[in-house]
Amino acid sequence: MDETGYIPKSLEAQERFLWWDFDQAILFLLIMGTGVISGAMLAGMICGALLAWQYGRIKTGKHPKFALHALYWWLPSGIVVRLRATPPSHLRFFLG
Repeated sequence: MDETGYIPKSLEAQERFLWWDFDQAILFLLIMGTGVISGAMLAGMICGALLAWQYGRIKTGKHPKFALHALYWWLPSGIVVRLRATPPSHLRFFLG
């Protein structure tokens, strides 16, 4: 019996949409959608592709949940992620 097939390198591989990671695809679609709404679809597609490509270069070699980590640190606490065990992001100095 010939069992040829795809064996993933990691069982926890991030979801992909076409050739981009899912968070890159969301970024592309968001910028392209803004271009469609403003009447400049081609410009939106180009800007979205460039922004998604640059974001992919920034997150290379970082944690798979890099986007959530960045949102936690740079946005006010409670907007994106509410964690019980982690203190709010604005508390930078801890005692103990």
